[in-house]
Amino acid sequence: MALRAFSTVTPVTSVTRVTRRFKLAAAATVAVAAIGGGVIGTMPVLGNHDVVPVATTLDASSMYNDAQKKFAAGDVAGGLAALKQVVSMAPADAEAIALQAIWSDQLGDSSGVQGALSKLSMMNPQLATIARNIISGVEAAAKIVPDTTPKTVAGRPTIVILGYGLNGNGKMAPELVNRVRAGKAQAEVSTTAPIVVTGGAPKSGVTEASAMQKWLVDNGVDASRITTEDKSGSTVANAQNTAAILQRTGVRDIILITSPNHIRRAAADFAATGLRVVGTLTTSTELSRYAATLPKERQTGIRVEATRTAKIPVSRQPGALPQNLPDAGPGLIPEIGGKLLELLGTGSSK
Repeated sequence: MALRAFSTVTPVTSVTRVTRRFKLAAAATVAVAAIGGGVIGTMPVLGNHDVVPVATTLDASSMYNDAQKKFAAGDVAGGLAALKQVVSMAPADAEAIALQAIWSDQLGDSSGVQGALSKLSMMNPQLATIARNIISGVEAAAKIVPDTTPKTVAGRPTIVILGYGLNGNGKMAPELVNRVRAGKAQAEVSTTAPIVVTGGAPKSGVTEASAMQKWLVDNGVDASRITTEDKSGSTVANAQNTAAILQRTGVRDIILITSPNHIRRAAADFAATGLRVVGTLTTSTELSRYAATLPKERQTGIRVEATRTAKIPVSRQPGALPQNLPDAGPGLIPEIGGKLLELLGTGSSK
């Protein structure tokens, strides 16, 4: 844990001008600690010597990075211990608190999940929703048993067919053909559902999405139903880019089509974007290997990737302030923070 210390106290006449963001960050940190009952140290008492605190900054970035490395390595308890230190240093760090909720769920710690989500809902409601989406998405994904039979799905879902690497000559590999065949079968059941084919990684100038679109049209699917997402090179990007496309149309529900060995990871990633996976269909490739649901101890990999899909930072620069502090607009944190700044004698918040 790196410690960067500036002068603890200094005369008012020599206080260096502090940026508005740093002061709001400090105020928010104190305010959230007060609300959450956290202890961040003893506040200096202003008295006859007219002194104010300038800054004593503990660098929480290295601990945040350590936590993320531990999660990636499967050391969930170690990662949560590191996050506990992060939050003790920076009680307003919403991303760290979101990770506490997400990874407490991995350990089955319901009180830890709810405690983190309660704080997060007050500080950053949008990030609290993302954390809930990841938690519920991983849980639902782990229960998926691959199935090759198309089914009727209520509502207005979109069929999403995930790509697979093309051969060097731009032709579809056999497993990608299997995926688009499964997608076509679902399209014949869900006759009004739009279709998104997703995958970039061009070979010989052809992307996975364009190859999939051509196959579907050649095999009788109306081209007007098909949208191509041809920029992504990973499942994470598949989910992020597809979510951006569907958000513009107001669609949230999807039927996800891919291979048995990919469906759970993909479903967790898409859930992390806020999309709802209301149906799945897979190819028959190695189907029997994935007949059992995914136990808790084997969910760490899809949980890690879901946090990446949600764009929760993998790492931070040393010494960096969190970029997810409470909004400086109307609200409880700025109001309390402003009063604290006045008490501390730091003057205007500009």
